[in-house]
This record gives sequence, C-alpha cells and structure tokens, in this order.
Amino acid sequence: CAELLNKWAAASPEYSTDLMVRAAEYAKEAAEVFASIQPQDLATIESFASALYWVVLNYATLCRLGGGEKWTASEASAIAAEALSVAHSMVTPCTPPHRIAELAFVDGVLCFCQAEALKAGHIVLPEGSPPVDEAVNELLATSLKDFEHAYGQWCEAYGEKHLQTVKAITMIGQLQSRINGKEAGIEWSRRELRIREELQGELHPRTQQARRNYTNMIDDKLRNRALDSTAISEAMKASQAAKGEDSTVVVAKFLTDAGEFENAEVMLRESQRKNSEMIEAQDLKMEVEETSTGGFSKNKTGEEYRRSGEVSLYCAELLNKWAAASPEYSTDLMVRAAEYAKEAAEVFASIQPQDLATIESFASALYWVVLNYATLCRLGGGEKWTASEASAIAAEALSVAHSMVTPCTPPHRIAELAFVDGVLCFCQAEALKAGHIVLPEGSPPVDEAVNELLATSLKDFEHAYGQWCEAYGEKHLQTVKAITMIGQLQSRINGKEAGIEWSRRELRIREELQGELHPRTQQARRNYTNMIDDKLRNRALDSTAISEAMKASQAAKGEDSTVVVAKFLTDAGEFENAEVMLRESQRKNSEMIEAQDLKMEVEETSTGGFSKNKTGEEYRRSGEVSLYCAELLNK
Repeated sequence: CAELLNKWAAASPEYSTDLMVRAAEYAKEAAEVFASIQPQDLATIESFASALYWVVLNYATLCRLGGGEKWTASEASAIAAEALSVAHSMVTPCTPPHRIAELAFVDGVLCFCQAEALKAGHIVLPEGSPPVDEAVNELLATSLKDFEHAYGQWCEAYGEKHLQTVKAITMIGQLQSRINGKEAGIEWSRRELRIREELQGELHPRTQQARRNYTNMIDDKLRNRALDSTAISEAMKASQAAKGEDSTVVVAKFLTDAGEFENAEVMLRESQRKNSEMIEAQDLKMEVEETSTGGFSKNKTGEEYRRSGEVSLYCAELLNKWAAASPEYSTDLMVRAAEYAKEAAEVFASIQPQDLATIESFASALYWVVLNYATLCRLGGGEKWTASEASAIAAEALSVAHSMVTPCTPPHRIAELAFVDGVLCFCQAEALKAGHIVLPEGSPPVDEAVNELLATSLKDFEHAYGQWCEAYGEKHLQTVKAITMIGQLQSRINGKEAGIEWSRRELRIREELQGELHPRTQQARRNYTNMIDDKLRNRALDSTAISEAMKASQAAKGEDSTVVVAKFLTDAGEFENAEVMLRESQRKNSEMIEAQDLKMEVEETSTGGFSKNKTGEEYRRSGEVSLYCAELLNK
C-alpha cells in the first residue's frame, strides 16, 4: 500500500497531500511490522529494507508538500532522515548494487524535498545557518549527485530501460532544469518519456505525467527563446539561391518552418510597407501621365503589385499557422490572417493577363480565404465581420475555387479543395453549436444539423487524406493536416477513444518532420495529452489487467495473491482499484489478527502468560500489504 499510493500520487498532475499522508502511514506501519518479527531471517530483513525505502520517500514528499494531518513538514523530514540513517546502517560489503542505488536515490529525494520545503518556507533553518538560497542550492547540488550515482548503479544492475533506472532519469531532469535552466533538463525529460512509453505504454498514467512534464518544459523554452540565428542563416542561403521569388518571402518561409512566427511576420510587414510606398509612387506617376496623355487604366502587372500579393498570401498562411500552433486560436491573429488572404485574392484576381503562375497564386489565395474566414466564423467573428459574414465570405471563395477545377487539376489541388470543404463544414458546426450563427426558419434541429455537418466534414478530410497520401505519402506536412482534423472529428463523433490513435499518429509525424521543439509539434503533443487525460478520467476497470493479474496470482508461490493482483493493477495504472483491493484484504487480515490476539489472551489467563506471537502469517501478510500500499499511493 505504501508503494501503491506513492505511485498513484506520482502519476497525478500534482501530488496529493491526502494520498501521501496515507502512503506515509502505510510505510511506517510496514517498517514497524518487519522490525518486530522474530527471528529476523533474510526475507524479513529484505522487507524491512524495502519498508525503510518507502518511509524515506513518502515522508520526504510529505515534507516537500508542507506536511499533512498529524505531521508538520519538519516532523516528516525528521522521520525520513531517521529511517534513512537506519537504512544506511544496514549496508554491508555484500549489499547488491541495486540496493546501493536505492539508498543513493532516497538520499537524493530527501535533499531535493528539503530544498523545496526550505524554498517554500515549510521548514526553517536553525540560527547561524547560511542564507536560505545558498542552503537550497547546496541541497539541490547534493541531490543531483545522488541521483546521478543511483542512475549509474541502476544502469549497471538493470540497464537504462528499466523502471528503477527511469526514476533516476526523472529526477535528474528535474534537477538539471532547476540548477542549469530548462534547456538542460529537456533531453533528460525526453529520455524519460520515451522509456516510459516503451515500458509502461503510452496510456499509462505515469507516462502521461512524463509527457505533461516534457510538454511544460518545451512551453517554457518556446516562451523564452530568442530568434534562432541558425534558421536566419539557412533562410539567407536559400534566399540567395532562389530564382524568381521575393527573397523576403523565402526568408519568412524558413522562419515559419522553424516556428519563428513573430519574427517572420515582422519581416513580411516591413517588406509590405516598403512595397506599398513603391506602388503609391507608381500610381502617382501614372496619374500625372494620365492628365497629359488622355488617360488609361492603371497598370496591374507591375512587379511591386505582384510582390504585394505574394507577401499578403504568405502572411495569410503564416498567421494561420501561428494561431494553430498556439494553445488556443487567437481572434486577433485570425482577423489579420483573413485580411491578408482577402487582399492576396483581390491582387491575383486583378492581375492581367492571367497566366498560369497568377492562376495558381489566385487558387492558393482562395484556399487561405476559406481557411481563415471559416476559422473566424468558428471563433464567433471578429472586428469588422460577424460569424455569419465570415462564413458567407468563406463559402463564396470556396465556390469560386470549385469553379476553377478542370480535368487537368492535379491531385494535391483536389485534396486542398476537399480539405477546405471539410474545414468550412467543421467550423460551421462548431459555430452553430456555440450559437455564433443561427439556422433559417424551417431548418432541422441544431443538434441534427451539427451532426450532419460533422459527418460531412469527416468524409471530406478522409478524402483529402487519401489524395495527399497519393500525391506525397503519409509523412508530409500537407497530409498531416488531414490527420489532425480526422483525429478531432473522430473524437467528436465517435468518442475520445476513436481520436487517440489519429492524434498519436499526428504527433509522431510532426516530431519526425518538424522536430520535437517546433510549436506545431508542441500543440499536437498538448492535444494528445489532453485526449489521454480524458480517457484516464473516464475509463472503467481494465478487464485485461484483472485477467492477467489473476493468472499471475494463481501461479505465485509464497506471496499473498491479493498483493500479486494489486501489483498487476498498479502496473496497468489502475491505482484506485488496486488500493480498494488491498484495503479490503487488510481489513480481513486485521480481523484475523484480533481474533488470534483474543485467543492468546484467553490462553494467557489459563497458562500464566507469555508474549504475543509476532511470527503469525496474518501478521506478516499485514506488513506486506502495508508495504505495497505505501508504494502504490506514492506511484
């Protein structure tokens, strides 16, 4: 129980004081049981050492949380330190490496927890001590050394991909982050996540917590990062090599691919400002000429005018991607994205003559008009457009785009049309559901209309996915857009479970193509994490885990079958059900011990008295169950 509750707490978004109080009680109870059993055989000593390990872990964590119920933070710290001292006194030249690693690990945990408690003001230093910050830094540095020692020992005993070793990896990541900055901890956090995914599965609560930590670390890095000079350098090289394309757009594209959205927009807006000045100067010159020559229409084929359309087109794409990579879509970003798309479409529609390049650019502009205005509709409109107006502009642009299709239109363009068909249906469904737009008189009920739009949207995205797979393959940044939306639609129509595999696929492809630190990858990771959170909150008891546990229980020799079943449930992340099972077992066990004690009291009266038997099976089992509860609640 001490182990179970520890694991349960560790797998939660935040440690629970209630869980840790119970985990600490179970660990102390287990240690008292195994300390009192006579004779002290090897198995009892081993169990006592395990119990001390969980006493240190659970009381140290309680100290970090500020104490709980019957213990203050200082008292919890003292109990942990005392248990650690006893554990160290049991070391002999024959103590195996994994036990040495456990001691190094709990040394590190106690120092880490004391540092956190000091920093939070839960415990205070005695008079004459160094300043708090200095003491905290010293404790953290000692803690990191202890975890690195434990990591080395566990690697030697088990290898890196083991559930003991990964505990040290978890803590090294946290300490590196605190001592040397977020950047230093990211690689350790990533390593922990990958090992847990492999050993415990992607849906295990402990894996989910590792994913959450990794996501938070990258969020911090992205919030505080400076402009990526490598991306700028690569962009400049590509710009010099580019032929026939505005160099500013080339640089901005590289910045966008590197997730440098803000810097890319600054560059494009400055280019657009200079371009507008040149167009105005050209128009002024034409007005003077018109007066002296009798008049003619303004030239719509000038390079500056075309470049203005190209920059607007790329701004429309850039701002959409920026909004999509944020935790939530920003109305401000989408208003600007919509304006840029409309501006680009107007430019390319007016250029004469309409050559192939201009038609291609016009088709691209219409694509972004639909995407950006549809998204604005979903958000409830913004500034100059209501949700209904945004929806109408998107629908009109989509109609024009469809009218441009010919038998020669390539598959990737057909895929784009299917994709924006799906986006418009999806956004209209979301806007209807939120009340941003209303149905005309005589329409079907809102829920029915929403479901119909979502079903149509899913078919469109599946069509786009098929076309893009045919044109580019699955691992491509166009195809992954369809995967993203299929995951969202599957989740809305068929429940969270149906969307998880698509969301996972999106994350893996973005990690491979865009890198683990790209904002769009981070958003995919955030979505995947949220889906699994929902699944874990609502899941029922896993019958497969129960079945496997029962088989192991029947095959187990010399170990309480309840503990075997509970261990399997804990490994499957079924913490609550494992604790229920252990507490019921403990209750029955306590009744048997009480009955035995009562019988002994009667015998004591008739025989002249003797000390209670501390070797009974029920008493030993009581210790074993308490020990596992201490671990369970910590986990």
